Amino acid sequence: MSDPVASPGKFGTRGKAWIAGLSVLVLAGLVAWAYQLSQGLIVTGMDNVFSWGLYIMLFVFFVGLSAGGLIISSVPKFFHSNRYDSIAALGVLISFACIVVAGLLILPDLGRPSRVVGFFLSPDFRSPMVWDFAIVVLYGLFCAVYFWLLTRRDLAARGSRFAFGVRDTEAGRKRDRKLSFWAASIAIPLAVALHSVTGWIFALQIGRGSWFSPLVAPMFIMKALVSGLALVLVVAILATQFTRFELSKELVPELGKVLGVFVAVHIVYLVGAERLPHAWAANFDFWAITSGFLVGNTVSFWLWTVVGGVIPLALLVVPALRTRTWAVFTASVFAIFGILFEGVNLIFTGYNDLNIAAAPGVTTGTGYSGIGSNVWATVGTYTPTVIELLVSIGLIALGALILTLGLRYFPVFPGSAVESGPRRESTGDAAAADGGAVRADGGNDE
Repeated sequence: MSDPVASPGKFGTRGKAWIAGLSVLVLAGLVAWAYQLSQGLIVTGMDNVFSWGLYIMLFVFFVGLSAGGLIISSVPKFFHSNRYDSIAALGVLISFACIVVAGLLILPDLGRPSRVVGFFLSPDFRSPMVWDFAIVVLYGLFCAVYFWLLTRRDLAARGSRFAFGVRDTEAGRKRDRKLSFWAASIAIPLAVALHSVTGWIFALQIGRGSWFSPLVAPMFIMKALVSGLALVLVVAILATQFTRFELSKELVPELGKVLGVFVAVHIVYLVGAERLPHAWAANFDFWAITSGFLVGNTVSFWLWTVVGGVIPLALLVVPALRTRTWAVFTASVFAIFGILFEGVNLIFTGYNDLNIAAAPGVTTGTGYSGIGSNVWATVGTYTPTVIELLVSIGLIALGALILTLGLRYFPVFPGSAVESGPRRESTGDAAAADGGAVRADGGNDE
């Protein structure tokens, strides 16, 4: 019978099962995408009314997760604080995995992948989509380099080939700390720009009342901070549970407090700041458009604000609960869940009403019943198809696979955040597999 704990250089039984399961999902996604390529976008729930659907909703969601993770990891380094070094590399790894998923989600939404060539050969810089595509590519490359910078000395200490010739010296570590400051100086504005440009794509849609607002970009940044920090906490807690690494228990309530502040600012203040003024803009009939957001007549609104806002706040505002790992973990999961359904609320219901009649670029006409085609339709309904779900799940599984392999083969947690040996004798490596004896310097003996 095989040992569930990974031996040096290998995954344990649970880790192998986890990798196999993710690989099956990735393969299913590829098969579904191949079918979509052969049949066209007609196999999706998108049509002439809903030009954006599940792919773009998840694109926005994962861009936010990525930007938030990078900001959380970089701000302490920018202010020369070592307090959160134990999650710095983890946050950048999460950011890289999420931006890969976000970038790849663009391909199935385009219909034909060959259209990507147009972004390089004939970009129209008047289009915010061009700017968004460019910053996604630049951001992904930066995350990869930044992650290597944070881990290369520990890679060298463990003799890993991923060190690419870098040596582990005290002078080198001092130099890397300085480089980390400059990398953080680039990372923070880059992450803010990444999600701001994404927000402006929606904010510039004059024909959609729920999107056309100058506060969309700040809302996007705030939900990136919420979801990014929440995901870092979820992954760090799971890694502590299922690997030989350990997140400092002192950081759990501290980060939980920060998450609570982010959730409060996002749900309590920015939602009101964005939505309430619309009620007074009667000449544009904004009240008819935004009343659903203000009084909550959509299920996604309640899932966003109550399940993803009120419940996390209730868990994080009480000091006694905030010191408990399960409470912070639960609050983080609900916060991520809420941000996901904020995207549903934003995009899936965003086509329900027009901002103003006959807005520039908006046709006039009737609603769309979903039977046959109507090129004059301006509103309609959208439901993702099985193909869209399979493609999306496959890409999410790919992100989880990148994260798992990163946790396994890179010293994501520095020496101060790990113990010098296994904490439990039979802990399997499920969600984030690890193998080998963990050394005091944070590396694995291979």
